[in-house]
Amino acid sequence: MDFWVDLAEIVGALATSVALFFVARATLHSKQTVREAQRMRDLEGGRDERAIAAEERRQAARVAFWPVRGEVEGIPQWGIELVNSSDAPVFALDLHREAGKSGNGSAIPEIRAMAKILPPGRYFFSERKRWPVHVERHLVLEPIPGNTDYMPSVRFIDSDGRSWARKEDGRLEPATTNDNS
Repeated sequence: MDFWVDLAEIVGALATSVALFFVARATLHSKQTVREAQRMRDLEGGRDERAIAAEERRQAARVAFWPVRGEVEGIPQWGIELVNSSDAPVFALDLHREAGKSGNGSAIPEIRAMAKILPPGRYFFSERKRWPVHVERHLVLEPIPGNTDYMPSVRFIDSDGRSWARKEDGRLEPATTNDNS
């Protein structure tokens, strides 16, 4: 009888060992599953944050400007064309370009212009006026490429009330109340 008891103990111990082996494998698999779930949660969280940031920038990214020359209001002049290609107006727009020199040494006058509201469309800014001039679609203004000294900085508030600054180098950044550019 001792033989059968010893054999039963051996079989029981072996079954326990096999069960412990499967419990250990299940625990390891569970840990890996939890790590993968956390990685996926972090990945999705990052995507959500990027999507929210892109949505916040949606309108602001559609406000762009560049130096131009052309005949505006019947006068040949140099200035800045600003296009709000979004579907909504921007508010408290402040455009500023420091005085400087062009690539050929010509003086570039300062431009300081403001608009309380700027609906979607094309606008021309120059040193001659403090306010933007609406530019009709058919009017062709010639861009002035390669002269970064002629670029302004622009601050405005989008239709959702967020403040933005687009710098002379074209970077779009959220504006803070103490930005002076």
